[in-house]
Amino acid sequence: MTVFHRVTEGKLGSHEGCEIADEVSQEFLDRIPGGLFRYRADDDGGLIDYVSRDVLALFGCATYDEFCAITGNMFIGMVHPDDRDRVADDIAAQIKQGDTDAVTYRLNRPDGREVWVDDRGRYVVDGDGTAWFYVTIIDITDKMGYQRKLERAEERVELLTVLSRDVIFDIDCQEQVGEVFGDFDARFGREPQSTDLVLRKRCEKECSLDLEVHDIDPVRAVVERGDFIDMETSLPNVEGDPIWCRYQSFVLFNDAGCPVRHVGRLLDTHEMVMREANLRKKAELDGLTGVFNREAAMNRIVQLLSGEDCQTGCSLFLVDVDNFKQVNDGFGHPEGDRVLQEIASFLGRHMRRDDVVARLGGDEFAIFAAGLGPGPALDRVLTQLSGGIYARGGRPEDMPAGLNPSITIGAVACTRNPVTFDELYQVADEALYVAKRAGKSQATLRHLD
Repeated sequence: MTVFHRVTEGKLGSHEGCEIADEVSQEFLDRIPGGLFRYRADDDGGLIDYVSRDVLALFGCATYDEFCAITGNMFIGMVHPDDRDRVADDIAAQIKQGDTDAVTYRLNRPDGREVWVDDRGRYVVDGDGTAWFYVTIIDITDKMGYQRKLERAEERVELLTVLSRDVIFDIDCQEQVGEVFGDFDARFGREPQSTDLVLRKRCEKECSLDLEVHDIDPVRAVVERGDFIDMETSLPNVEGDPIWCRYQSFVLFNDAGCPVRHVGRLLDTHEMVMREANLRKKAELDGLTGVFNREAAMNRIVQLLSGEDCQTGCSLFLVDVDNFKQVNDGFGHPEGDRVLQEIASFLGRHMRRDDVVARLGGDEFAIFAAGLGPGPALDRVLTQLSGGIYARGGRPEDMPAGLNPSITIGAVACTRNPVTFDELYQVADEALYVAKRAGKSQATLRHLD
């Protein structure tokens, strides 16, 4: 019985033409997993001398001739071209340290199927002084597939953590220790604290982690709803500024109802939250003047009218640019746009921060002041506004000669409660009409009790 088929003149020897290498039970040989072969160690390609049937099977070959057509009857021809340099270097480096080597590589299969093998070789010099490698190979394709999946899963988690700047935490409730994964320091400029990770104690056992535990009042009600939490919150950075993140966590309990593990993550949503806030703000503003647009102003005024600030009174001013059509026709739309921008800026400077200054459309502006009812304060505001944006030296030096813009104001001071925006607008619009009829560049105030 034959251990190896001997290769003679480039062909796999038949039973009659085979040289008996050793008398070993073929049944024993067939039960050894993997393939066996021998090749010359003293030439560049590694001429194969012996090859077993299992090696042919790994290449999907039925005959030795098919195997030779693929590999050239050389060891290096067995190895996938992309792995050859690495394998040759690895074997050479290992043999310098001893007489064995262990490498993994893909077979050079003609059908393109990816088959990985674990190659274990021994360097032997025979009695004639010829150097050989005696090699066993085992198919590890499935193992490599599992390993690649595991590596990809681990790599995916790492990449997503880096790219998203997420922070993952894993707390062992029984051992009272916790681990934090991700660059917490880069996001918040400080070391993590227990208050960042554990929002509420979920067991009666006193926690003695490296991270102390305490409640966060703003989210306590959310925590009480269950063991899974998914919420938007913010944590302070080293300077105390809020850094927005999405907090997600889950607590695992044992059969006795005791918490054993608390796992969660802090998703980096700061830029998204800030971007959405900026987009909402831009959506509320008039593109030309930077004050509120009509829709946003209406929404805010309606909200204010239902609030406590309007219980004592409120005021609505309608501001119209005098002769604005002549400004556009005589000096061009760029100058008209400039006038609108300067008037919007003027109105904003003379009103309180919480007052609503808006461009309703065209050359019409509106101001709503919650809590500003009839009285001296309202009179002062109206005097300042009706004095004119360009009065008392306020005219820009580069403004074209002959361009003398002015504004007319119709205002209503209200003490009625409740009151609607439509009611305020109707009275203010009537006051504006009276002011326009009286000669423009002035203000008229009406009361609504």
